[in-house]
Amino acid sequence: MTLHAAWAELVRSIALLAMDPRSVGGVLLRGRPGPARDLALAWLRSALPTGTPLVHLPAHVTEDRLLGGLALAESLHAGRPVFESGLLSRADRGIVVCAAAERMAPSVVSALSRALDKGEVLLERDGLSRRVEARVALALLDEGVDDERAPDALRDRCALAFDLDALPAPEPAALSRLLAGEAAM
Repeated sequence: MTLHAAWAELVRSIALLAMDPRSVGGVLLRGRPGPARDLALAWLRSALPTGTPLVHLPAHVTEDRLLGGLALAESLHAGRPVFESGLLSRADRGIVVCAAAERMAPSVVSALSRALDKGEVLLERDGLSRRVEARVALALLDEGVDDERAPDALRDRCALAFDLDALPAPEPAALSRLLAGEAAM
């Protein structure tokens, strides 16, 4: 595949994800951090319709930050349980960018899988039982080396996958046109 064709395929695929995230499920971007990944994420950000959430999930996110839970201070002040939304519910109808996907905890993989399959988060903790909409797609950033890989449960749910380290080095002029929206180089 030529330089232009490889990059154009990536751009078209990301545009498809931006148009219909739930149907596509997500994109797996395997490779080291660098210009290719930065470009792919910048293109995704620019391709999303205005107002579409793009939420970055930290590599070692805690369960309460991911799913939400009881907001203790607000609950004490209000005299009743107050629910604090998590990152997945904030990403509803958008895309969750998962850094270091190859090191993701099993509980996070499970929560993301449920959100992808059911479009919701099930929260049953801190005396709360709640279902919250989380219709999301993923951008899995897999930086694994050798046999390290993003979890199969998430890779299987992403219709798109790219090895960014295998892409030819981009030409500056071509990158400018890509970011300006010209997929055909």
